[in-house]
Amino acid sequence: MMRPADKVGVALLSDEEIPTCFQVLSKSFGHDAPFVDMYFPDHDTSSGQAQGSKRLTVWKQTAKNSTFLKAVTQAGQGDQEHIIGVAIWTYMKEPPPAELDKVENVEEVWPDEDDLEFMTRLWRDYVIPRTQAIKDSYGKGIYVLELLAVHPGYQRLGAGTALVKWGTKAADERGLKAVVEGTPVARRLYEQCGLRAEIEEMRFDVGEEFIGRRKPKLIYMTREPKF
Repeated sequence: MMRPADKVGVALLSDEEIPTCFQVLSKSFGHDAPFVDMYFPDHDTSSGQAQGSKRLTVWKQTAKNSTFLKAVTQAGQGDQEHIIGVAIWTYMKEPPPAELDKVENVEEVWPDEDDLEFMTRLWRDYVIPRTQAIKDSYGKGIYVLELLAVHPGYQRLGAGTALVKWGTKAADERGLKAVVEGTPVARRLYEQCGLRAEIEEMRFDVGEEFIGRRKPKLIYMTREPKF
């Protein structure tokens, strides 16, 4: 745990640090976020973490408009740095593909046909609000917080706030709207950083055959740029 003298900072994430950050992601969400559970299958197992880390590494290496950040704590000179949080901010000028198989190796990640179909339908609805925001930007684009996770042992210490404000500052500098599909648990944090709910509960039409599965509870939140 942190000591009173510890400070939280934000820095760019290296490829080598992605496995550590994926463990933070898994511990942060546990099994309380259905979208995370489906998007990163078995994320709390060694095989799931290996696969998730591999996917994040490919994302980081191929998406030039995505910035991977870490929140770190370091008590003083010579003390070991601890990664306690992770965030991914993306400058998005083109609408994301509505078809999951255009952004993921779907057969490898979701070998079960029902899981794949369920995730495909979730994804199709998930990208609708940000797609509309991009269309409404008249070519400027938006700044999207695609992932935010803070280790449960280091929450309420400012890591989440620092990671969010890094992106809202970058959005302001570009004159762009910032958006996030946030969980209800994180709502207060986002509101403290200036984001406001535009859609109180995002809609996921997954069909009658998946009525027994947990659907995500996500709030679509936005923040206008401050000049």
